[in-house]
Amino acid sequence: MSTARDPRRLFKAAGTMGLATAVSRLLGFARDCLIAAAYGTSAPAQAFVVAFRIPNLLRDLVAEGAANSAFVPVFSRVRALEGEASWAALSRALFSRLFFGFAAISILGVWLAPWLVAVTAPGFRSDPELAALTVKLTRILFPFVGLVGIWAFFMGLSNSLDRFTLPALGPIVLNLCMIGGLILFRPDALGISCGLLLGGILQIAIQWPALHRAGVRFRLRVRSHPGVESIGRMMGPRLVGSSVHQVGVLVDTIFASFKELVGAGGIATLYYAHRFLHLPMALFGISMAQAALPALSSLAARNDSEGVRRTTALALRSSLFVAVPSCLGLIALAHPIVETLLERGAFTPESTRMTVVTLQWYALGLTAMCTAKVLTNVLYAFHDTWTPVQSAALALTANVALNFLLVKPMGLAGLALATSLASGLNSWHLYARVHRRIGSLEAGLKSWAARLTAASLAMAVWARLLWPAGLRWFGISGAPAAAAWLLAVIALSAALFFGLALLLKLEEAQGVVRWLFRKS
Repeated sequence: MSTARDPRRLFKAAGTMGLATAVSRLLGFARDCLIAAAYGTSAPAQAFVVAFRIPNLLRDLVAEGAANSAFVPVFSRVRALEGEASWAALSRALFSRLFFGFAAISILGVWLAPWLVAVTAPGFRSDPELAALTVKLTRILFPFVGLVGIWAFFMGLSNSLDRFTLPALGPIVLNLCMIGGLILFRPDALGISCGLLLGGILQIAIQWPALHRAGVRFRLRVRSHPGVESIGRMMGPRLVGSSVHQVGVLVDTIFASFKELVGAGGIATLYYAHRFLHLPMALFGISMAQAALPALSSLAARNDSEGVRRTTALALRSSLFVAVPSCLGLIALAHPIVETLLERGAFTPESTRMTVVTLQWYALGLTAMCTAKVLTNVLYAFHDTWTPVQSAALALTANVALNFLLVKPMGLAGLALATSLASGLNSWHLYARVHRRIGSLEAGLKSWAARLTAASLAMAVWARLLWPAGLRWFGISGAPAAAAWLLAVIALSAALFFGLALLLKLEEAQGVVRWLFRKS
């Protein structure tokens, strides 16, 4: 049974990816705690973040953006309309082109490393040793671009088969390798960089056997298939649209490299704040968007407008059900989260203060970021590739303008606020275009949003009061006790939100209860 025809399969797919993503993000937090303790916001942390910035942005581009959103609709359509044999032939034809293309990009990146560092972190010119270390790490890390490109291709193949588990395990393997590298060899972030490359190789390796069993035989021979041209036509606009957002992240990095504007350690601070922000977004926002894409593509191919509208509404509401309480919860608990998880070793109280303020302003844009992922994939399902480009370009223009306006009076917080405001503009523009294409999604939405917001606000106030009260009541001191109490506060706050959601009759909470007790 297709995910397109059964909402429960959509939830199962999103839940599978969400669970794997949760494990990956928890490992990512463990990794970031080790990075913070080892390097804080010092030179090795700054160098690693900048060196990893371009490969990581290209990973987002191919894994969560252009490549996957181009692969999945075409693979899903070919499989639905032309059969398994044509699907396998398309996969073979595309593999060789991607392999040689990504290899060329990786080699070019290693060669151009000094120029790339000069462009992405111009503020490093005042510190030659920092610039030299950043160039060295960039050359080590850039081959990861090719590895993650092939991984994204394999993920697209698997997702078109409604298989989500193995691709979702890739980031878990990646984080384990990075943690191992960091533990084994700490000087100048070389160990974690080598661990990243090993993780990239293993991400590919764990998917290969399953695809081989599905009938895919990869050989480095250039083959032809009509679907390759379709993917090529779709990829161009998607690359432009997705890269606009990535350019926005690079612009933030450029601003943050000038310590005269944001203070020392600005780039590392943005990295840590992003890590906390991306947990709820990846846990369900991105997972739901990716899980919905094959369903939306199949429905659009069959001209099932009502099915597209129903699936879109389901994906949006499910994403917001997690994003809204996460947004308010992050704002309420930003200081205890950052202080408890990161403040040790080289990560100082000043590092905590900078990260907390940045995270709170970033959190304002969380709901917009999650909804934009879903709305963009709706348009991609209809092969509307240029609307997301226009929307992203509009958001980038606003982001850059707001950076110039806000960075001087607010520092790093201004960069975060600019990103949140630009994300809101992007989401609003995309929603207007989706509404125009598939019709209204607003039946009962205002009442639903009001109930969700009420439950989320009550949860945030409860969490804000509970944290200091518990410290006083129980006389908590020391990192292990504080971490245990933080987990308890988060669990109790989540329980309160869920209980209120049930009392306010939010369908998503009721759906979770039915799933837990296996009620249909």
